[in-house]
Amino acid sequence: MMSRRILVLGGTGMLGQPVVRCLAGEGYAVRVLVRDADKARRTLGETVEIVEGVATSKGHVQAAMAGCDAVHVNLTQEVELTATQHVVDLADGNLERVSYVSATTVCEENCWFELVDVKMRAEELLRDSGLPHVVFCPTWVMETLHNFVHGERAVVIVGQRPPELHFFAAADFGRMVASSYGDDRALGKRLFVHGSEGITLPDALERFAACHPHLKVMRLRLWQARLIARLTGRERMAYVTRLIGYFDRVGELGDPGEANALFGAPAITLDEWLAMPQDGQKGLPH
Repeated sequence: MMSRRILVLGGTGMLGQPVVRCLAGEGYAVRVLVRDADKARRTLGETVEIVEGVATSKGHVQAAMAGCDAVHVNLTQEVELTATQHVVDLADGNLERVSYVSATTVCEENCWFELVDVKMRAEELLRDSGLPHVVFCPTWVMETLHNFVHGERAVVIVGQRPPELHFFAAADFGRMVASSYGDDRALGKRLFVHGSEGITLPDALERFAACHPHLKVMRLRLWQARLIARLTGRERMAYVTRLIGYFDRVGELGDPGEANALFGAPAITLDEWLAMPQDGQKGLPH
């Protein structure tokens, strides 16, 4: 099934941009719903259609979905459930598929964590809708390492039991998602996306910092980072510490074998990614 026009919700984000570019590169007509059209045009160029609006507005989503054959949903925790509900409500049997970005640890046992709870409910909406859909469950993306740079300082946060994480590059994710749109074997599946090399977050951050000699490295235990976040009111840092604590507890889940067999495993290694020009694109891991 070859979808012709694909709406991307979250197309300017860390994992959204490579999906947009790869879909356009495969010849699909891509439309992106964004808050700021001018900013999106500077980011995405002239190859995609830009529609201004917000994904939490049912009217904006309805206008953006008009004439589209498929929708890709990759939004932040605060808006993704509402937006997914809008897509399901407005589909009216006219969508060839919906693809949705979940996360590698999403399962019933982990619903105590706020991000997992939201994603579980979004996945349930898609299952109950009867719409053809594909759920991608990625682990940590290499681009999130930028989140730990503050000015001229790289902050290495060491949890109590850092698990090995199979980091992947956002470009590989874009390729895999775009490939799924030309392959009906993906429909109805939850596909885990893991890179080939297992490495702890502190080790990945050390390697990242070593490639940027101008950065001063600050090493913090998790409790120290939590204390700083609380005393300074840094909400983003507080969330990252909760996320690190969560992964310390649950580890990394999922088997990427099926996704790799269908679309080819992520090929970019951490060392290769570190050697590439970096644009500083930031985002939170899924």
